[in-house]
Formats: sequence, structure tokens, C-alpha cells
Amino acid sequence: MSQPAPILGSMRFGSWGANLSPAGVATLLEGALDAGIDTLDLADIYGDHATNPLIGDALASRPGLRQRLKLLAKVGIVRTSSPGNPRGVQHYDLSVRHLRAALDTSLRDLRTDHVEVLMLHRFDPLLEPAAITDWVREEQAAGRIGAFGVSNFGAQALGLFDGRLDIAGNQVELSLASSAVIEDGTLDATRARGAEVQAWSPLGGGGLLQSSGSLHDALQSLGNEFGLDAASLLLRWVASVPDTRVVIGSTDVNRIRAAADACAMPLPKDAWYALWQAARGFPVP
Repeated sequence: MSQPAPILGSMRFGSWGANLSPAGVATLLEGALDAGIDTLDLADIYGDHATNPLIGDALASRPGLRQRLKLLAKVGIVRTSSPGNPRGVQHYDLSVRHLRAALDTSLRDLRTDHVEVLMLHRFDPLLEPAAITDWVREEQAAGRIGAFGVSNFGAQALGLFDGRLDIAGNQVELSLASSAVIEDGTLDATRARGAEVQAWSPLGGGGLLQSSGSLHDALQSLGNEFGLDAASLLLRWVASVPDTRVVIGSTDVNRIRAAADACAMPLPKDAWYALWQAARGFPVP
């Protein structure tokens, strides 16, 4: 059974990573599309608020490129250096006033009139679900937002929108280095609402590639069995979870193609559990 294609993350496009030029971003996006990846993950804070404008320049430079992409835009984090943060306190702001301004800025920076998905980037304990619901519906009616989603929301927080808004996806950290969402109810709660699990940091920030001991041995033996290098096997482990798409952060088109291939089919159940056991150090009950 074929799996959904990964999502391409943009966090490392600019000053937080590869420092790509607009032409370099456009070429990378075309390479991702050629590999079957058509969803681009964005956030207004990436690159200290400079990555969205970089992507907007890239899209403007290649006519037709925007129409081939689904843009997934996250808003709601205010960094210490973010504009309009006089106290310099990193915080989350899911007030309608902030969300509206963040969407306005994102659309301007991306040089587009809509995004296919708008996501709340982090859970804000001060959020007001009714107010957010009214605003999202207003923006959907205006055609500036397609679907609505959340990011880093726990199982209980998802319930705040029950009966109010359909949640298209929940971005969560999921890898063999961080699999808490499997056992704390977040994964189940996301899937139970018909929402897609979008797994960020699927390689554990790269640390899993330097693993030792039983996980290293399992990655080698199973990688040889399935013809996958360690990175591809780690991605396949995450992508094997039903209703889950991997968010990949590479800016190398060859790695992006390899990631798409790795996520195209699931692991056998026993191999999936063998890797989880090796990472945790003990079997399931």
C-alpha cells in the first residue's frame, strides 16, 4: 500500500540553515515537486522572519510554481526579537489580533492571496477557541485560508476545537528518539479527529544517525534487509504510522528524493516494533 508523500519543511532554507538564494529555493522546490512532494511547510518566524520573504521571491521568480504547491503556514510564536515585542519575552499569542496580523504578513511575504492550510504553531494556554473559530471561518469565507490545523497540541488541547472547527493536521515531534506522542494519547487523539499527524524532526535532530548500541545494530541489520541507509530507515519508521506524514528538513534535492522513496511504503510490523524496542531498550508488554 502506497503512503502519502512527505512534507518539505522550510526552516533551514534561509539564515537558520542553508542560506539559499531565491533561485536556489525555486530549484529546490521544483526538485521536490519532481519527487512527488507538493506540500511546503512554513512559519512566519523562520529565519528570524526572513524565510517567508525569501520563499515569496522564489515563487515570484518562477511563474506557475506557486500553483503547483500547497502552502502550510504556521503562526502564533513571538520570539524575543520579533517585531512588536517590547518586553522581549518569547511567548505564544493566539489572539485574533495577532493571528490576523500574522496572516496578513505571511501572505504579503509569500506574495500570495491564500494559503492552503493555516496552523497554530504552539498551544497558548490563553487562547480563546470561540474567537479563533469565528476568525478562521471569516478568513475561510474570504478565501485567504483553506483548511485549519494545529502544531504541538496535546491530546487534551485538541478537544478545545471539538464541535467548532475541523482540524486538518497536528504537527508533533515524532521519531525513534522522541516517541512520547505514541503513548501519551496525542497520536490517538489526532487520528480520532480525522486529522493528519505531521511528524517533525523525524531524525531526532540528526542525533539518531550517530546512535550506538542496540539501535545502531538494528538500523544496520534492517537497513541491509530493506536496502535503506539509516536516515531512510528512520524516516520509513515514522511514515509507517497510519495517517502520518513526515516533515523533512533537507535542502539537498538528492536527500529529498531519497526521503520520498523511503516514505513510499511502510515497514512490516515486526520490523517497526524491533526498531522501537531497540530505541527504547525494552519490548512492549
